[in-house]
Formats: sequence, C-alpha cells, structure tokens
Amino acid sequence: MKNPFSKMPFLFFLVPLIAGILLQYYLKIESSGMVFSLTGLATMLFSCLIPENAQYRWRWLFGAGTGLFLVSIGIVSTSLRQQQSEFTFPDRVQAYIGIVTDVPQEKKRATAYRVHLPEEDRLIVCYFQRDSSNADRLQPGDIFSFQGKIQPFRNMGDFDYARYMYNQGFAGSVYVPAHLMELTGEVSPSLKYTALRCRRHIMDFYKSLGFDDVQYNILSALTLGYQDGLSDDIKQGFRTTGTVHVLSISGLHVGAIYLMISFLLGFIHRGTKYYRLKPALVILLLWVYAFITGLPPSVSRASAMLSVFCASEIFARKSFSIHALYIAAFFILLVNPFSLFNIGFQLSFLSVLSILYLLPKVSGLLKTENKYLRKIWQMFILSFVAQLATFPLCLYYFGTFPTYFFIANLLIVPPVTLITYSVGGIALAKLFSLAVPDMSYYLYFLPVRILQALMWFMTGVIRFLENLPLALVEDAKISFADTVLIYAFIVSILVFLVYKKPKGLICALFSIFLFFIVHIRYNLGV
Repeated sequence: MKNPFSKMPFLFFLVPLIAGILLQYYLKIESSGMVFSLTGLATMLFSCLIPENAQYRWRWLFGAGTGLFLVSIGIVSTSLRQQQSEFTFPDRVQAYIGIVTDVPQEKKRATAYRVHLPEEDRLIVCYFQRDSSNADRLQPGDIFSFQGKIQPFRNMGDFDYARYMYNQGFAGSVYVPAHLMELTGEVSPSLKYTALRCRRHIMDFYKSLGFDDVQYNILSALTLGYQDGLSDDIKQGFRTTGTVHVLSISGLHVGAIYLMISFLLGFIHRGTKYYRLKPALVILLLWVYAFITGLPPSVSRASAMLSVFCASEIFARKSFSIHALYIAAFFILLVNPFSLFNIGFQLSFLSVLSILYLLPKVSGLLKTENKYLRKIWQMFILSFVAQLATFPLCLYYFGTFPTYFFIANLLIVPPVTLITYSVGGIALAKLFSLAVPDMSYYLYFLPVRILQALMWFMTGVIRFLENLPLALVEDAKISFADTVLIYAFIVSILVFLVYKKPKGLICALFSIFLFFIVHIRYNLGV
C-alpha cells in the first residue's frame, strides 16, 4: 500500500489542529479529546483494511481519520495549557518557592517579575517593593522563597487584561513586601534561564559601549526582543508610522541573521563533501540566537521556517516556503496552542503568508532594467502586501491605521537591516578584542559610530512622519463581522485580479454589499 500521507499538503495537518484548539478553548468539553482520538484512529485503521478494489471509493476515510486525530491533539494540548492558566490558589497568605523566568519590568510603584512556581506548576507575576534590595538582584533562573496571597488578574477598563494574561499562560499575581521574600542562593539549570541570563549579559555589554538610553533601548528591542525599556513616546512613534513590527524580532531580523551566518560560512562551497555541514551549522546558530531572545513566537516561526529550508538542503530536497510556514505554525501551536490567540503571532503569520504568496505575483507588474528602481519597487510591494494582510486585524484590535506606512517602511526597513549587520560587526570586534584587548577602542569605534548614525536617522524619520498631519487615523475600530467581510473582499478581489476569474469580482461586490447593509442596519438601530 502506498504511503497515504505522501499527497497530503501540510495545510491539511494545520487546519484540524487549529479546529481542535478553538473547540477546546471556547467550549471546554471534557473527554472530547479521547472521543476524537479513538474515532480518528479507528477510521484510519479501517481505511487500511479495505480491499484493494474498493480503496478508491473509500479513499477519503484515511484523510478524515487523520483530521479527527489532529483535532484530538489540538483539544488535548489546549486542555493541558488551560489547566496551567487556571487560578487554583488558596484565599490566604501562603509560602511558595519561585523561579524568576525573565528580566524585571519597572512599574510605577513596584518591580514586576514573571515567576514559575515549580511545586504548583503555575506561572504568576510577582510585584516587589521598589526598595527591596533582594528584588533588585534577581536574575532569570534565580530561586527564591516568599509569602503572599496570590490573586486572579483583574480587568483594566475596556481592556480584558485577565484574558490577556490567561492566554499568556499566567494564573495570577501577588504583591510581596520586602520582608516576606528571601533568596535561596540556588539557580535553576534550565537552558531557557541560561539563555535569558546570556541576553542580560549582552544588554550590559551594549550599555558599556556608550549608547544613550534611547539608543540602548531601541538596540535591545531590535536585536534581542527586549521592549520593556522603551518609553511610551518611542513606542507610539513606531505605532503611528506603521513600523512597530521592526521592534519585535521577526522574519526581517532572523532573515538578516541567516544571511549573515551564510556569508560567514561562505567558504564551504556547494558540491564539496562538507557542504551539508553548512546548513546544519546555520540551523544550530539560528536556534542559539532564538534561545537568546527568549523564543518569542515570531522568532520561533522564522527560525523554524529557515530550519526547514536548511534541512531540505541537507537531504537534497526541494523546499516550498509556504509549506515551511505551515510546518512552523503547526509545531508552534502544538507546543503552545495559546499562541493562536497572540496578536503578534496572528499578524506575523498573515504578513509572511501574504508576502510568500503575493510578492512573486505582484512584483512582476513593474518591469524595469534599472536595478535601483527595481529594488525600490520590490520594497514598496513588500510593504504593501504585508500591510494588506494585516490592516483589517489592526483595525479590529486597535482601531487605528497609519497613513504613511508605505513611506515609513521604505525608509525604516533598510536601516533596521543595516543595524543588524552592524551588530554582527560589533560581535566580530568583540572576538578580536579578546585576542588584542589593547585595541578594543579602535575595533569598536567604527561599528558603534555606524550604529549610532543609523539609529539617529531612524528615530529622526519616525519623529518627522509622526508629526505630519493625519499621520494616524484613530477611532476606526471595527467588529469581528466587519473583519471577516473585509478579508472576504480582499481575497475575492485578488482572485479576480490574479486569476482573472469573474466569480472573484462577484464575491468582492457581494462582500461590500453585506458590509454596507450591516452598517446601515446598525446606524438605523434596526
């Protein structure tokens, strides 16, 4: 019998998994995972026992069984994650042992630490007094004891903060006075905490190079994914110009790291017997970088995609980028199904999917022999297709739309790429300085000055565009139904323009008609 999985596109595996996640997340049906699992396995087994002369008629059975089994996996993984996020703590002050899982966040009246409770297997947020000397010394992986009354999260105004923290995997929060917390002197040997400590050392190294606070915080966000030090003014400037995505490490940054690593390993030529070592080293170094950044979903997705591409080189197979994206999304959701409800994951996945699918089809609309004009056109189209896929979600979640995002991305994305390369230059300078420490100042001088100039230019462009009239359209929040109709219109009009199918235009016009009908009824109060 032929391999029944051979002709299944990986999207077939991703969709049932998402269906199972949504089913368990919203309905929380007990024992449903077992039912779907047994039904799926029985259906798959039955399809293998069908006589050969009847296999074509019942060919859909194996696919249906596989789909049901994947739904059960989504249900079980989501159920396990829900159990970790549920509030189950006693309503009294109690002693706990905690492990710091990240660097601190400075709040107005306290310092917030994300903490794992190993005995309860729960994640919580601990708020310490600002004047607590022990709290100031906590690093990722530090183990400490404390006493407190852990409470569930409370919503803040219109923002559903409790649901947000639930999706992040946190079960509650606690305020810990200084006299009720004590360091044990022990450190968790976990690889994740070691990576976060490494990130902290790199941030301290950045600070030693003489960057001012703004440059230091932007550099930490661009290269290490640490955004807690950014001021609200800086964040708002990037939001207003539609370039906030560059502050979150994503495919743009990981792609630059990939190109840098490939360039450094360029001496391993294709066709040599050691060539397979190159993609293996690229995969290893990419995941080292991902660990240092704390494995956020965007970095995991980009690293997984590039790992699939490199693995295809190792085994001399062809790699299709969209399938690599589906594979990355599948394993990210398998490990943490709540990533599906992470806004960053949704925006990242949609923008990359749009780029991979639309960019090759749209970039050929303008044909020119001028390579500089061609590069500008490609950057413009890249920004357009990414924004086309994400702006309905931005309107749904934030109710804002950056007017000058085209210009901003054209001016901001190149400096961000150059900043990533300049940091690579600083890393090389660090290696040389270990051999000749007396030359450290001269080795760091050029890459640091280049970095400062690039960040000066980038922040200057952000401030200029932010202050232009009508830079940000606000109060444009739309409903879920509006979001679905807008996406239906976009997909339909693309089907009409790309594939020249009249049905696409009909569906697009019908989507517009429904959109106006819904809003007319709403405005009339019907």
